Amino acid sequence: FRSVQKIDDLGLWSNAIVVFTSDHGISIGEHGRTGESNISSRDDRFWPIYPEVAHVPFMVAAPGLDGGRTVDALMQPPDTLPTLLDLAGLAVTPPEPFHGRSMAQVLRGHTEEAPREFAITAQHLRRDAGARQSPNWTTPVLYTERWAYAPIGANREAELYDIVSDPYAQSDVAPEHPDVVAQLHEKLVSWLREIDAPPEAIEVLE
Repeated sequence: FRSVQKIDDLGLWSNAIVVFTSDHGISIGEHGRTGESNISSRDDRFWPIYPEVAHVPFMVAAPGLDGGRTVDALMQPPDTLPTLLDLAGLAVTPPEPFHGRSMAQVLRGHTEEAPREFAITAQHLRRDAGARQSPNWTTPVLYTERWAYAPIGANREAELYDIVSDPYAQSDVAPEHPDVVAQLHEKLVSWLREIDAPPEAIEVLE
């Protein structure tokens, strides 16, 4: 926090954007796991990126933003760059399109409609020895305001959680909501195609 103190000492808050965030979280017993991915040869489970790992802090101070506000919106790490550019008033044309979306209007309170309908915890998937597999056995999860969908769950079957009533993703309700599973699966595959993911990352989900 010395950097924040220095901004205060120099009176730079009117001309500075400060972001506090972190790397992913870690399991400390949730879902019968400890760590962020499988390091035991005796554990053949996959490791979906459950809320305790996927949910990270994101706090912003910038000119024009009211302090003390909480914004309820889905966001992914790739959204950070376009958000900062927008807050700084910079128009940039990158050689390749940004995968992220600016959250600046939401942070400013100009709209309550977030630019994301869902967020996806990223992990490159591959098919190895005829089985669904990924590095470190970690698999992605698609999050909406209500649902967390893991296309490859702990025991290789799709998992679905109602994170409004079950914020820690303890009760898999996929069997009760096959329509939601199908809908979210299509969103995930469409997103992978949209960002030009490698074919093998899509094939492993089909």
